[in-house]
Parts: sequence; structure tokens; C-alpha cells
Amino acid sequence: MGAFTAIILAVVIFMSCLLIYVPNMHIIALKVKDSKLSGGRISVMDMLNSSAEEFAEEDHSSKDAVLKGHQIRLTLPQNVTSASVDINNIFVEKTIAITINGIGKDYFSYYPMRGDSNNIVDVTYDSENLVGVIEIVLDDVKEVKMTSEDEYIYLDFVDPHDIYDYVVVVDAGHGSNVPGASKMGVNEKDLNLDIVLELKKLFDRSDKNIGVYYTRTTDTNPSFENRVGLANESEADLFLSVHNNSTASGRMSSINGTEVMYEGGDSTGESKAFATLCLRHLLDGLGSKSKGVVVGDEVYIIRMSEPPVALVEVGFMTNQKELEALQDKDYQRKAAQALYDAVLEYLNEN
Repeated sequence: MGAFTAIILAVVIFMSCLLIYVPNMHIIALKVKDSKLSGGRISVMDMLNSSAEEFAEEDHSSKDAVLKGHQIRLTLPQNVTSASVDINNIFVEKTIAITINGIGKDYFSYYPMRGDSNNIVDVTYDSENLVGVIEIVLDDVKEVKMTSEDEYIYLDFVDPHDIYDYVVVVDAGHGSNVPGASKMGVNEKDLNLDIVLELKKLFDRSDKNIGVYYTRTTDTNPSFENRVGLANESEADLFLSVHNNSTASGRMSSINGTEVMYEGGDSTGESKAFATLCLRHLLDGLGSKSKGVVVGDEVYIIRMSEPPVALVEVGFMTNQKELEALQDKDYQRKAAQALYDAVLEYLNEN
């Protein structure tokens, strides 16, 4: 009886170990298989176009049965759930990156994409170590909504104004290998981003139904076309660009204060009105000297902006006192609060 019990116990232990390791063995086997396949980013736009053409030739019931009223359908392999899907909307590049943990290089060979190609310029795919990334490039700025049901995930691309009462684009000037002004080891790009990130915290906590899109939240350098393009193509209600100033010579001096640039070519006067609000709130919040509101049409992103635009120069990096203040977190928060209040006041009045 003792020997029989020992055998049963051994079998139970063996089966328990098997249940623990078999899933891992399955993943290992998939990785080995995937490593033998050729990789690299490829376009799968033809697949989507073919699906769209098929739907065009069929009756609406066939399309509805597949898409359930959505634009795109992706199929998840067995053992991959919607929890393994992460969506990053890179608004400034009009690109939606969908990362799915658990799919390999041959994913689309077994699970074709179905849907319509409306507003879609290209779809590309790459996978490494069973982490697949689908990038969808759009012809316009859209929000993306994901719905999951059984083994499917569905994607829809929505106009921002269908979701938000207002849309605001915030630009942190310069970035990456374009530092802007640089004094005493401090780069303008970093000060600009620090203030914008403080502003982002305020909008993130806000209960206002405002969609806020940022040209950058890390040390990147989007093109001027992409920066102002985000404002224009999202049909933003406001475009705010955050910078810091320096003297023309770049030498340290006693010159200090806050300046805001606006679009003189804006016949509505709304750009100047927004710039004036930004200046007033910054002066009140920072106690800085006024350098006024000035026409900035020589600046590409101002000249090309369709929504009312204000480019703020918070302070002079070539002034020792202001340079020290601009590096202070409390000062940065005050600048962000001032800009936040200016945006809300403008939107409430219009």
C-alpha cells in the first residue's frame, strides 16, 4: 500500500511539473521556429486593400458579419489575449503602433487582416522574439478605439472632435540634436520639455473634456512640418509652442523677461488674443518683466498655423537670474500653471 501511494504521489508531482513547464516549452518551440524565418519590416497594405475590394464585391451582410460595424479586424492566435495588445498613437506622425506579445514573423500568413482602407496610407509589420508590431499610417490625425471579442480585436479611427469639446496642440520647442539656446551646460530643449511635461500633468488631472496632443514628450525633434501639421490636421482649437529666449549674440546680459509671439497674418485677431492671454498669465504667475507680444510670422510654425497660435519665450537663458529660475521645478510649475490657465480662459471665452 505504501509503494502504491508513493507511485501515485510521484505521478502527481510529475504531472504538476509538466503543467508548469509545457506552456514554456511551447513558447520556446515557437521562438525556435520563428528564429528560422526571415524578418524585417514589410508592408501588408496589399492585404488590407484586397480585403476592402472583397467587401466591395459582396453584400453588406458579409462585411457586417466579419467586421461587426468596425473598420479593421485582427485575429489573435490561441493563447494570445487582448491583454497582450498595446496601442500607442503617435499623433505627430499620424502613426498608430500596435504591439502584440506572442505573434511571430509569419503572423499575417495565418491570420490575415480584414477591413476597410479608409484614411489608411500604409500598414507595415515586423516581429522580433515573438513580439509583433503593426504600424498603421493614417492620412489624418485620428483617435483609435479598440474593441475585443473572442479571438478578435477590432479597430476604429475617430475624429478627435467627435470625442473632445476642444483640441489643443502643445509643442516643446527643439529637441534631440537641435538643443536651441545653450548656456552653462543647460539646453533650451530640456527647459522647454520640462515646462511642457508640467503642463501635461495639469491637463492629465483636469476634468475638462479637452484633447491635448503633444509634438514631443521625450528628447525627440519632430520636423517643423510635423509640429504645425499636428495642429492643422487635428483641426486644433489652439496651438501653443513653448520656448526660451537668448540675446542675438548669445552672450550673457542683463536683458530679461517674457515674450509671446503671434501670427500677424491671422486676420481674425485670435492668435494675438491668445498670445496676449499667455503673456498676462505668465507675467502674473512668474513676476517676470514684459517683453510684449510680437508678430512672429517669420517663424515657420507660426506662419503656417491654421488655428490661433502663440509661441511663448518664457525667459532669457542669457540672463543669469532667469537661467537659474528656469531650472527651478517650482518656477517651471508656475509657468505651466500660467499657460494652462491661459488656454482655459481662451477656450471659455470662445
